[in-house]
Amino acid sequence: MSPERHWPEVGRDALDAPAPPVRRRWLPRRRLALGVGDTLAPSLVFIAIGVLLGPSGINVLSPGILGRAEPLVSVALAVLGVFVGVGTTTIPRAAARDAYLAGGLGFIVTTVGVAGGLWFLLDAWAVPLPIPAAACAAFLGIAASASAVTHAGQSESARRVIRMADVDDVPLIVFGSVAVAWLGGEGSAAAALRLAATVASGAGIGLAGWLLFERATGTPERGVFVTGTILLMAGTGMYLGTSPLLTGFVAALVWVRAPGVADRIGVNDLRVLQHPLLALLLIVAGATIEWTLVVVWAAVATLLLRLVGKILASVAVAPLVRVRPGLLATALLPPGVLGIALAINASHVLGGDSALLVGIATTAAAASEALAMFLPGELEDEA
Repeated sequence: MSPERHWPEVGRDALDAPAPPVRRRWLPRRRLALGVGDTLAPSLVFIAIGVLLGPSGINVLSPGILGRAEPLVSVALAVLGVFVGVGTTTIPRAAARDAYLAGGLGFIVTTVGVAGGLWFLLDAWAVPLPIPAAACAAFLGIAASASAVTHAGQSESARRVIRMADVDDVPLIVFGSVAVAWLGGEGSAAAALRLAATVASGAGIGLAGWLLFERATGTPERGVFVTGTILLMAGTGMYLGTSPLLTGFVAALVWVRAPGVADRIGVNDLRVLQHPLLALLLIVAGATIEWTLVVVWAAVATLLLRLVGKILASVAVAPLVRVRPGLLATALLPPGVLGIALAINASHVLGGDSALLVGIATTAAAASEALAMFLPGELEDEA
């Protein structure tokens, strides 16, 4: 055996460079849906489980049981608000201006496109709705603006798109909370007062949580404080008839701006609860769907209008993000769980027949996610 001969290596070891990803052209991407982190099953499975167990299926999750689950759903909404609040403050200061401009513009274009189209269709077809057609269209437009860039890659272009998608959750929470408070009735003045009370309560709870977290002497003690703070956020948001999403979001901003590590403590402790609570949220959303002709028709219309809105938003935002509009549209098409969460929040506040909003928003989001699975997920840097 000649010592000069180079024999091929059998197998791979830890010293080898990572193998390049295999690009599949026609198979759906094996990634997690609706922006939810690592779970044992794709998020669409939880919606399907909810449909199966709900009144439209075998009725294990009856309307009475779903009503008793409202406190847990409120906790899930508060946790979502905390993660959005913390996530939007991690953007580097140099990139924050472009990210906020791009996220805000994308939100406006998508919301106006979906809401305007739905208003025309709902009014033209005289669809029976529990709330006025204009209000229903505006709310569904806000919910449809949610995006979750979960598989964009590691390039600089991908990071710019991810920052934009993180920031566009902020106007969704703000305007969505305004819509929920306004739809709750009692006039605009009462809605504004409840919103102001929600913001003040979130700031107060955040301040109290910061004082408790920083003075805790051990992990179990911090866990108790974090859990109690989240329960207080959830209860306050629902009591005021607005949104625990807004309460958690404002509290997270206080934690980030306050001295110390309250934001990291809160996020680390809540990460354990994040996936079970989001799974519960999606199961409840699936169980709430009532399969009527109105739900199916409006969900299809929302799906198509959202697709058009995201394309228009990508064309408008592409110069700010410095990504080709086509690539940006494919990255923004996957919907986020916030739209579904907002619809469930509205159904708790409005009651009655408002489950229609959950059915439309959840069905449209699930269909959008199913389409997004077949799209390429990697964004490359522009030449």
